[in-house]
Amino acid sequence: MHKTCSLRLLESSDLEFLERIENDTRLWKYSNTTEPYSNQVLETYIQNAKQDIVDAGQQRFVIVDSNSNKLGLIDLFDYEPKHARAAVGVVIIEEHRGMGYAKEGLQLLEKIAIQKLNLHQLYAGVSIENAPSRALFKAAGYVETAIKKDWSYYENQFHDEIIVQKFLNVQKKNN
Repeated sequence: MHKTCSLRLLESSDLEFLERIENDTRLWKYSNTTEPYSNQVLETYIQNAKQDIVDAGQQRFVIVDSNSNKLGLIDLFDYEPKHARAAVGVVIIEEHRGMGYAKEGLQLLEKIAIQKLNLHQLYAGVSIENAPSRALFKAAGYVETAIKKDWSYYENQFHDEIIVQKFLNVQKKNN
């Protein structure tokens, strides 16, 4: 069954949604988050989210369904125009996981990466034991290309991180 969703930039009305995701301690092991974000910090982040990716080096989108329900977040970050690449991060809120929204969000993000940013590749770092995320990226056409040994420390031990990449078949244009 095909889901229909879209991506949009953060809006001031997304504060509670952003707080819910950013302050979910179960997700912190997959990021560098070590303490909750305050409403004030998140409000400032939303205000600055309209900044162009060329200037900010990152862009965050809200994944919404056809009824404008907020399903998750998807990010382009570590944007490197010289090397025509960017990192990807995606999270779907728990009640909408496993329904294909993350894969569709990745496909929509790829269109932006190709059409607006002329990127050659997207990549992500995925914890080796994060089977759902690994399956998502594989289903979306990403290839596991490297392992960073003992890369992240959580749950009282070091964990390996797998690098996944997707080549977008875009030829870099000379500036």
